Parts: sequence; C-alpha cells; structure tokens
Amino acid sequence: MTFIKRFPLPFYFSAAYIITWTGILLVAAQKGFNPRAIELTDGIFMFLFMALGPSLSSLILTALLDGKQGLRELFSRMGKLQVNAKWYAFILIVPLTTLLIFTLLSAWVSKTYAPAANIGFGIIIGGLAGFLEETGWTGFALPRLQSKHSVFASGLILGLLWATWHGMADFWGNFANFGVYWFPTFIIYWILPLSAYRILMAYVYKHTNSLLLAQLMHMFYTGTLVALSPTMSVTEGWLWQVPFAFILWIAAIWVVLYKKN
Repeated sequence: MTFIKRFPLPFYFSAAYIITWTGILLVAAQKGFNPRAIELTDGIFMFLFMALGPSLSSLILTALLDGKQGLRELFSRMGKLQVNAKWYAFILIVPLTTLLIFTLLSAWVSKTYAPAANIGFGIIIGGLAGFLEETGWTGFALPRLQSKHSVFASGLILGLLWATWHGMADFWGNFANFGVYWFPTFIIYWILPLSAYRILMAYVYKHTNSLLLAQLMHMFYTGTLVALSPTMSVTEGWLWQVPFAFILWIAAIWVVLYKKN
C-alpha cells in the first residue's frame, strides 16, 4: 500500500493496460492469434475488456487509496451537470468537424466519403466507451497529472497513453486490412487525434471539474466516428483523418495559448 500511495499513476496505467490487453490477447488466442480470423463477436468482447480496463482500475485503486470517501467524491464529479453552458460547446467539436470533412470530401473528391448513418450503434458504443473509460482516465489519472503538470502537458501525457492503449485492439481489428500500412495508420487514426483531443478534454476539466462533461466529450468523439464513418480503403481513410487531426490540434493549441482564463 505504501508503494501504491507513492506511485498511484504508474499503478493505474499498468492495471488499465494489463486488464485490457490481457483480455484482448485471450480473445485473440481463441482464434490462434490470426488477425484475419477475428470476427465481429470477437471485436465486441475486445471492446468490453477495453471498457473494463480503465474503469475497474480506477474503482479498485480509488477504494484502496481513499476508501468510501474517495468513491463518493469520484461519483459526485460524475454527476456534476451544472457548469456554464459554454463548456458543453466542446462536445460539438468532433461531430461538426467530422460532418464538415465528410461533406466536403463527398462533394469534391468521391461519394465514398458520404457520411454513414449508424446512429444507434454509435450511441451504444460511444456511451459505453465514454462513461466507463472516463471513470479512469479523467476520474483517476487526470486530476493527479494536473496536480503536477500544465493543461497541455497533462493532456498530452494522458493522450499519448490513451492512444497507445488502443494499440492492442487496433492491431487485431485492423492489421488484416491494413497490412504493412497498419503502424502509420495507427499514428494517423489514433496517436495524432487522440492526443490533441485529450488536451481539449484536460482544458475543459481544469475549468469545470466535471467528470460527466469528460464522459460526454468522449462519448461524442467515439459515437460520432462509429456513426458517421463510411467504409473506405486505407489511403481514403488517411485523406479524411489527416485534416481531422489537424483541426483538433489547431483547437488544442488555441485553447492552451489564447484561452487561459
């Protein structure tokens, strides 16, 4: 316990990675570790382990370190709904950006980019990812990072760890499709946009202390991409993901440099 109290963040990230990645590898093992054999049902089980890793780690460590009072405080931040309405505008960044990019590419490049309409599936996946994952990323890790680092640094650190954490599931889900292009695609799809978006999330949390708002931001990010992303090739995916990440980074840099108050 003394060691955990001295190093809560390394323990948290280790637990989140271990729970998630072990579960994913167990699923992959059932298919002989063959990426081409992974099916939709396997992906669903992988997703469940992803949702459980950050949340279970947070609840267990919070209970160990802070007891019942710590859990009550965690859940109170999860219920913090009353914040200035301007902060809820951040929820719309990803939906509006995604719609804009897909609409322009569909009109100017190819109808391949016409937005899909998997709204129900997007709500389910986005809701589960946002409300469970953020119990850990924002509920446990971010406050501890922000106690020692700036909004930019804490957001970037957490964003890179958050993005890298997706690597195991992304490999088994996409390597068969992307082949030798898997790693650069992972950088473009995950590392670049998620690190920028996490800086925005860190900025919002710093000013609101609302875990609920972080959960909603995550929900709208994941839910929008699941709901609107059309089926496309690797290079077609790059063509929309690059401007998407670029816009998120412009927004992240803007709030850090010019919106300090």
